[in-house]
Amino acid sequence: MNGPKSNLLSGGRLHLQHGPIDLIIGAEGARDTAFQAAHTRFQTILEELVRELPRLRRPMSAQARFKGVVAQRMAAAVQPFADVFVTPMAAVAGAVAEEILNAMLNAAPLQRAYVNNGGDIALHLSREVRPQAQFELVISGLDGHGLGTISIDSDAPVRGI
Repeated sequence: MNGPKSNLLSGGRLHLQHGPIDLIIGAEGARDTAFQAAHTRFQTILEELVRELPRLRRPMSAQARFKGVVAQRMAAAVQPFADVFVTPMAAVAGAVAEEILNAMLNAAPLQRAYVNNGGDIALHLSREVRPQAQFELVISGLDGHGLGTISIDSDAPVRGI
């Protein structure tokens, strides 16, 4: 397997890719510091998941225990549904996006940031910014035509899509 790849995209976005993980990241604020933190954290995330992959692929149970923080986040996300067949893998994309976003926020003050992992998107909106930080999201159909928009502002509890 090839190692993690990183490059800057047009519009000042960061692209990180390793195996099946493919992230598009945006940040406003101390962007360079945040992107460096994302890059650093990304270096080991896939290997951490691979070490626990056999257990992550098993149906969730109350007895399941995981070592890695991302694996633990995955398990916590699916635990409420353990009475039906579900594995922690159902939450892998969102858990990875959230982990990278947390690394960025721990390293730098940001007004807005997102980590998009194949459509599972972790969001950050600062409550310290005036005017209020927000995201405008466009929903499109399979044919590419717009179906509408959603606004999420810093007062909303939503932090993931």
